[in-house]
Order: sequence, then structure tokens, then C-alpha cells
Amino acid sequence: MNREKIKSALRLYLVTDRTLCGGRSLEEVVGAAIEGGVTMVQLREKDAPTGEFVALARRLKTLLAPAGIPLIINDRADVALAADADGLHIGQSDMAYDDARRLLGPNKIIGLSVENMEDVERAGALDVDYIGISPVYGTPTKQDTAQPFGLEGLRKAVAQTLHPTVAIGGMNASTIGDVIEAGADGVAVVSAICAAPSPRKAAEELRTIINNQIATMSWTKKVWEASLPIYERIIAHPFIKELADGSLATEKFVRYIAQDEIYIKNYGEEMFLLADMMPNEQMREMFRAYAKEGMEAEGAMHNLLIERFGIDTAVEASVVTKGYMAHTRSHIESGSLALAMAAMLPCMWIYNEVGLYIWRHRNPNPNPYAEWVATYASADFTEGTKLILDLCDRIAQEATEEEREKMREAYLIAAEYEWAFWNWGYYGDEPSDTAK
Repeated sequence: MNREKIKSALRLYLVTDRTLCGGRSLEEVVGAAIEGGVTMVQLREKDAPTGEFVALARRLKTLLAPAGIPLIINDRADVALAADADGLHIGQSDMAYDDARRLLGPNKIIGLSVENMEDVERAGALDVDYIGISPVYGTPTKQDTAQPFGLEGLRKAVAQTLHPTVAIGGMNASTIGDVIEAGADGVAVVSAICAAPSPRKAAEELRTIINNQIATMSWTKKVWEASLPIYERIIAHPFIKELADGSLATEKFVRYIAQDEIYIKNYGEEMFLLADMMPNEQMREMFRAYAKEGMEAEGAMHNLLIERFGIDTAVEASVVTKGYMAHTRSHIESGSLALAMAAMLPCMWIYNEVGLYIWRHRNPNPNPYAEWVATYASADFTEGTKLILDLCDRIAQEATEEEREKMREAYLIAAEYEWAFWNWGYYGDEPSDTAK
């Protein structure tokens, strides 16, 4: 199951607890929850004998399979294998992920609970299919939990991981809207469905809240979701990996900086053109100040690196550089502030996200490119990026649905150019079949 399908499956994730079902069979409760809109089911049986656990898993799989809903087994890889379940969920004290993957194979879903930011960081090195951020709030259904993340902790965890995320702990009709707004891909509920008088109605209510919250997500959150596959290709690119650990060949970095110098000068000019498009003088002044400060910081970093590496910037713009500059300029010349902002946004936002990613995963050894990372991971650059994101959301809110779709297209094309820019820096004009 690919990443987007995993994220969809996590939307309303039912974790079973037979003790809360009020005398009803688990099949009855799960069947009703399916009708109400659950998207994934985890069978959690801490005390059931193995044979009973396997038999129950098989019955649930028969119930879930026609609806295309994955069945996940909590903790027990042997039960998951015996019942041919769709996957396994493990905690920090359960079987190691590498052992679980070796047993279940490459095609089964494996989720991992994380209980603090250190767990989140360690999970980043694992090829898990999703992480369960646990607990977000305290919950009576599980007493042996770590300190709750809270909403702010959840936001930080979501921001730090590339894995799909499901929020666990204290999920109910009064909390799930805030949790989805904070960035979680889905919520894991127990008592809110299992103990409900009508599991179907409870699931319907929860699913409606989730769907409504997703529908009202800001434009920038939606477009970031759409661009995640591009971002993931960027941070997996050898240019970024080698830049992060300091092993990037000097000639590749020099080639990139020479092109970036061309692009940044053009970008600076366009930022001031963009400022002139703002709807009032206060916003124009604010944007000019942001552009001036940002370009000065990037210029200082560029000058330092140009001098250090003896970079000749008197080079011709590459086909990628020309294409990217033409893309942003055409949207500025369109006269549409919304489209111009969308086309210009990736250069700020993706650089900031890449800088922060490298900073979080940086090699402690001296890095000849440390100034590059520090510039784009700095608090000032991050704060400036947030300012632009807020502005984009306000502009998008006032735009028509057709304009927002055009904004999305302009952003995604620019994001692809970001990947292509680093790709050209690494491979130059080598044949495209090697520049992957």
C-alpha cells in the first residue's frame, strides 16, 4: 500500500476493546463501525489465548476484506501471519521493527507507536508505514502510557516525520478536529466507538468531523500534502544527502551555487515586483522589508561560499534555471497576486524545510557547507517563511475555487523545478536517464 493510501486508511482507525462492547460481539461492533465509515481496524487482544486471537482475527478479516478495510494486529506477529492480516502494529517495548519486517515481508503494513520526540527521530530511520503518536491526551483505556504530547507536541512530531501519522490517546468527538488541524493524518479511537450505544452513528459522527476539518484545511496545508512526494524525492536526492553529511563533491556544489547565484538575483528582483502587487501600502512595505532582509542574508551566505570555493559566477544559465525563472516571471506578469505568490512560494518554503531537515539530521562533524544549512534553517528564515505562508492562505481564502486550483498547479510546477535545480547541480547535463 503506497503512502497516500496509508494516509487515507488512517483517517478513522478503530482499535478494538471487547471489554467496552457492552455484551455485544466484536463482529457486531466492527460491522456497525464499517457502516459508519471506519477506514482501518486494529485487533488488540492482550489477554486472549493464541488460538482464540487467531480465530477472531480471521473472522474480522472476512468482515473487513469486502469493504477494502485493512486489518492490523496489535503486537503479535505470529497472529498476523496465521490470520494473513494486512499488517501489524508494534510499540516501543514490542518486537523490533527489523524483526517484524523480516517476518511479515515487504508488502504488509507495519505501524510503530512513538512516545516522545526521541522515538519520532529514531523512527525516521525506519521504513515503517506509519507512526502512532501516543498518547496525545491521557486516556482511561490505557494506563501504562508516557507523558501526553498535547497538541503542540503533536504538531512538532508531525513536522519532524515524513511518515504518515495517526494520533492515539483521548480521541473523541471533542478532540479529533483539533488533532486533524494540528497535522495528523488520522485518529485512532477505542471507547468512542466500542462503548458507544450505536457504533455506526458514533463512527459517522467522527468521520464527518474529520472530513469537515480536512475540507477546511488551509490552502498551504493542502498544497504541502500534494507536494509531499516531490519533497520526499528532494531530501532523498544524493545532492541533499551529501550536502547534509558534508561529503558532496566540491565541483557539484560549485556548479549549483553558480546557477543559484543567477536564480537568486532574478528572484530578488521578482520579490520586489511581487511587493508592488500587494493590495495596500502596509502590506507592500512589509513585503519589501521581508524581501530586503531575506536577500541580504542569502547574499551574505553566497558571497562567503563564493569566496571560499573560488566560484566563477559568470556562467550561462542552465536550461533548468531558465525554465524556473520563466515560470515565476510569467506568473508575476499575469497580474494575479495569487498565482505569483504560489509560483514564488516553493523557493522559500522548500528551502526552509530542507534546511530544517538537514539541521535536525546533521552530521556532528565539521561540514564545509554549514553556512548554507544554517541560513535556511535559521529562526529568521523560518519566521519569514511562516509570514509568507500566512499571507498565501489569506490570498487563497479570497480567491475563487478555479484560482486556487491554478495556484496549486503553479506551486507544484515550481516545486518540481526545485527538485530539478538540485538534480542539475548534481548531474549537470548528463543524460536524463542517469539524473534520477
